[in-house]
Amino acid sequence: MKVTDAGRDIRIISLTGNVSSTVETELNDLVTGSPGKGKATAILDFRAVTSMDNTAISMLVRLHNTARYRGLRLLATRLNGRLLEVFRLARLDEGIPCYNDIPAALQHAGCRGNIPDAVSKLTQDTAAAAAKGVDEAWAKPVSRLDVKAMPEEAVNLNVKGRRVAGPMQGFGRLWQKTYRISLPGAGLDPERAIAVLKENFTSFQPPANRFYPPPQGIRPGEVILINADTPGGLVVTGVMVLYSGRDSFTFITPQGHPEAGWVTFSSYKEMDATVVQIQGLARASDPIYELAFHIAGSKLQQGIWTHVLQSMLNHLDVNGQAQVTPVCLDKHVQWTRFFNLFLNAQLLTMLYMPVLLWRRLFNR
Repeated sequence: MKVTDAGRDIRIISLTGNVSSTVETELNDLVTGSPGKGKATAILDFRAVTSMDNTAISMLVRLHNTARYRGLRLLATRLNGRLLEVFRLARLDEGIPCYNDIPAALQHAGCRGNIPDAVSKLTQDTAAAAAKGVDEAWAKPVSRLDVKAMPEEAVNLNVKGRRVAGPMQGFGRLWQKTYRISLPGAGLDPERAIAVLKENFTSFQPPANRFYPPPQGIRPGEVILINADTPGGLVVTGVMVLYSGRDSFTFITPQGHPEAGWVTFSSYKEMDATVVQIQGLARASDPIYELAFHIAGSKLQQGIWTHVLQSMLNHLDVNGQAQVTPVCLDKHVQWTRFFNLFLNAQLLTMLYMPVLLWRRLFNR
């Protein structure tokens, strides 16, 4: 990474190569600086980025959150077409505004007068790198979700026509919850471990959590319906496969889902063992869900993902127990998202239940 000062309060950070969570510490230090020395605006220049994986979007949300509460602004510029599509698909651009070129970003940052020679040279460098690692694993851009043919028993509601919603679009506190298991002696490398999880994802779920993936399986852009029994009653929702690679995949939620955000399933080597990890980064979608998570929802969610990992251990005949690490990254709620409650999937499911019962009785 290269840093160029564009004025007293503006810093341009040029990213290169692959962007992932491995650069998070360095990038965070460059954006925020030591206490009291961070620039008021940091512009992330993506011109030389060749690839970006699914860990990068979580890193950028965390960076945006940290910058915001230190009174700093975060902008992005010169994303090639595919990278910009990923930003918009994950709705990162609603928190990190994107600009076609450096002058436009500088103007938004409030740059006045002449800019330094180093910035002029940077601006003149217009040849963008081809993001080779973006196309195959990320979903194609969609403005609204669509649901293909599903099993008869699946209730299709609260997904079709909705937009996806990431952590920046949620109401409640921002949580990062990490669940992990170790598979010593299982004879699986990370790619095979993720393949096993994908192949058995539905059967690994607890009985009350019914997932209905399409025949194509867990592939980028596919929509998975969810019919789940909760203490508050049936909730009908779903997720979209935002990213699906060889050793990880990510689901993003639709509007009205209990949480706004994504959950990433990954596997990696740690010492001599393969580790499987589930990590969610999300906020409760609206005030009702936030209250529900305080009362029981958080424990219910923890039970779902520990059940999935325990089912995987049982399937592979490996002894072990899931480790859970919840971290609250932001204790503030986003009051501007209060009216998300009008798309609350649980409330709308309750209103739909008489219609569902009538249709089932009529079909009989």
